[in-house]
This record gives sequence, structure tokens and C-alpha cells, in this order.
Amino acid sequence: MARPEACPATETRTLKKLRILDETLRNAQQSLWATRMRTRDMLPIAAVMDEARFDAICVAAGVSFEVAAMFLHEDPWERMRLLRQQAPKTSFDVLVRARNLWGWKAQPYDVQTVYLETLMRNGVDSFKVFDGLNDLRNMAWIISEGRRLGFKVKGFVGFNDSPAHTDAYLAGKAREFKEHGVHELVLSDSPGVMLPERAFSSVAATRAAIGEDMPLHFHAHTTGGVSKECCREAIRAGADVIWTAARPLAYGHSLPWVSDIVRIAREEGREVDVDEAALAEIDDWFYWVAHKEGKPIPEDEPFDPVHHRDYVGHQIPGGMISNLVRQLQDLKMEHLLPAVLEEAGRVRGEVGYPHMSTPFSQFVGVQAVMNVTSGKRYATVPEALRLYARGAFGQPIHPLDPNVADILTGGKAPIDSIAGLDEPALPRIRAEHGPFESDEDLLLFLFLNPAAYTGFKANRARIAWTPRPSPVAALIGELGRRADIAAVEIEHGSLRLSLSGRITPEAAA
Repeated sequence: MARPEACPATETRTLKKLRILDETLRNAQQSLWATRMRTRDMLPIAAVMDEARFDAICVAAGVSFEVAAMFLHEDPWERMRLLRQQAPKTSFDVLVRARNLWGWKAQPYDVQTVYLETLMRNGVDSFKVFDGLNDLRNMAWIISEGRRLGFKVKGFVGFNDSPAHTDAYLAGKAREFKEHGVHELVLSDSPGVMLPERAFSSVAATRAAIGEDMPLHFHAHTTGGVSKECCREAIRAGADVIWTAARPLAYGHSLPWVSDIVRIAREEGREVDVDEAALAEIDDWFYWVAHKEGKPIPEDEPFDPVHHRDYVGHQIPGGMISNLVRQLQDLKMEHLLPAVLEEAGRVRGEVGYPHMSTPFSQFVGVQAVMNVTSGKRYATVPEALRLYARGAFGQPIHPLDPNVADILTGGKAPIDSIAGLDEPALPRIRAEHGPFESDEDLLLFLFLNPAAYTGFKANRARIAWTPRPSPVAALIGELGRRADIAAVEIEHGSLRLSLSGRITPEAAA
């Protein structure tokens, strides 16, 4: 089946320059490399990224701090400062998870404030704030504090394929963000389920809601196979900024390749002011990183209507599906995976079509496993899903199925998702767990569990890095590590280089 047809171009409007926000160091590596990119592989290319004329470079989200400290034993704050030293000109951006900041637990307002203050002190200029339920009450405080501190604040409206996520709903959420004073608006298809005609209509509706002056971002993951076409329609409908990644970290479950989006924008008559030589250097560098780290390069897969139909039904992320497979294997029931995914689609609808990211994808997936493996729907319900149904995580996007709501709530009173967040927590945290070396250190303690924090302090690795080698030096260094190569000959123009015998990395010096 061919890819869906592009939508007709919008009526005449003043064509503004299209801007590019780079997500290679954050969203792309989170989607493809489990956020395991080391600082030593970021710093050598940071100066080139600074010259590419990106609208911003996204450098972190909550998971970036957790993974850097817990699994790589690197200080994420040091990483941020080193990146800023290498890239002093371009705006640094982060993703903030509403009242939680990171993880599942809501953080008191004084913790939210110190987090923003620490981000700014370490070189961050802007942040986009999202909530898995698009509940502005969960984001109001951090929007206000971000504005007070001088950040550029971006409101993030999350799209899902569901009866609840109409264009009118998306436009209404955009208006709410505008009323709260955000500087820019993001329309995001994180699941990668949007089709081109919907990209056009939703961006057009959002643009009408916020007016022509507020910058409008469009973000689409490539999971569904039509992200480039969606970006084309978003550009036609009035998007100002598109999120992209370098080619080695594009496509698959990630984002579109920056050069594809630049080409598409120019085909649509939009000027894009980027340094294409810098983009090529960035691609080359991450090809090298992917090679030495053994990371595959995803293909730009064609649209598969069967895969799209099945995925849209449940919208369980790839990593979560892997977890479900392991759970079913432990129960010797892996043959039930198709039934579990189908059940996940039903559960997702019954609980109000939450955004299928942490923690809501876990809520839906775990309940689906319980329903299928027990043979009785909702006979066993995790406490977290019961709390969700009572409002502990915010206002559901869509009303819950009444029968399911009765089971989940058990008639208990609703819970206010922001109750108690105005009670200061930092004095107690410092008294019970301090002293801390700095606010950065305190926040790392909060990012991690106590055992992981202790482990990080004991095993913290020094961040060491070297400038990018020349291509020839990198080639010879790689050959020196290969025992199966005894001789090599390189020709470039009139230059001819022959090496034989034992090739050593020192030959590249």
C-alpha cells in the first residue's frame, strides 16, 4: 500500500522561516539507545552542533539524569556544564514532566523551584512541560515559576489516536496553555500514530487557537511510518519548529532525519536557515559513535497499514512490549501476547485514553496481563490504577467507563492531584538525608533511590573525552584494533598511503 496522500496546501499565509529543534542528545537516544549515550560521545561534536543554527538543542529529560548517574556513573550536571562550554551560543532545552519533574512521584513546589533554578544555573534556557493527561493543573506551578525565573516556557499538548483527541480538544488545550502564559506551544505525536491528513487539521486548529504570533512546534515519532508526511502537512498548516535528529539516531521509534525535513520544508516554499555542512559533520560523527558502540542504524521503513492498525489499537511502547513478553515468559504464557495487546487496547479506552507513556502505559499493560492471564477482567487491580481512577494523577482525558470506574474506585472519594504540594519539603529532606554538597547533589539524591545514590557516589566516573579524530586517524586507529588485517592501502587524489605488518593506533598520530 502506498503512503497516504499529502493534503492540499493551506490557503495563502505569510511564510516564516522554519526552525529546527535538535533532539539527538535527548529524545532520539532515549528512543533508540535507552539513553545510554556517554558524555564522551557528545562533547566532541557539541561545537559543531553549536554552529548548525538549530533553534535549540534538547539536552536532557528526567530519565537522562537517572540513567547517567545510575547506569553510566556520570554526573549529569557536569555533563550539562561541559556541553554548555562546548556550545555556548545555541539555546539549551529540557523536557519537564509536569508536577513530577521525573518519574511517578509528584514533587512539592519548593523542589520544583530548586530544580528549575539548578537547570538555569547549569546552562539551560528553555523547557517544555508535559503531562500524560494534558492536565494544566499539574503544570500550572512550574509554568509560573519558569516564567518568573526567565525561562522560555513551552506548553506540550500530547496527541493520541482516540475518540477523545479531537482537533477541538487539542485546540482547547492549546488555548489553556496560552492563558497560562507559555511562550511557545508544542503539538506532539509521541506515539507516532498520526496520519498526514490529521497532522494538517490538528496543526491548523491549534494555530487558529493560539494565533499567528505564538511559535508552534510539531513533534512526531516515526513509529507509524508516516512522520515525514506528517511533518510536511504540519509545515503546510503553519508549524514554525520541527523536532528532528541526526541520521544515525533517526527513524525506527525515533524522529525524522533533519536533512529530510529541511528538504521537505524547502519543497513547500519555506526557508530553513541551517548549516548543512555542519549537519553532515554531525551525521558522520554519530555514524562513528554508533559503529564503535555497536548500535544499529534504523531504516526509514515504509508505511505498513496492518502494523499501523494493530499499533494504534494499543499504543504500547516498544520497550513496554518487551517487558510484557518477559512477564508472559515467566508465566510460560508468551503465546498470549496478541491477546494481551488486544486487551490493552480495551483497557486503554475504558480508563479514559491516557497518554501511553510512563506511568500510564504500565498501568494499562499490567492490567491487560492480569485480565488475560486470570481469565477474569479486573478481578485483580493494582493500587496505582485505583489511585489513577480516583484522580491522584490528574483529571483523566476522557470519562472512564462507568462500570470499570465503579470497580476501580470502590466508591472511595476523589483525590486532588496537587493537594499538599505547597507544603515545603526541602528542610525535611536536608535534615533527614543531608548534608548535601550542593542543590545539584540534593537533586541527584531525589532522582535516584538511596541505594542508587550511594552507588553513584561510590562509583562516579570521571568524564574524560578527546577531540574528534580526523577520518584517516579514526580509520587507522580502528584498523590497529583488527587482528585480521595485515596490510592496508589508502588513496586520495595524489596521496597514497601503504601500511603493512602490525598496524597500531599510534600510526594515526
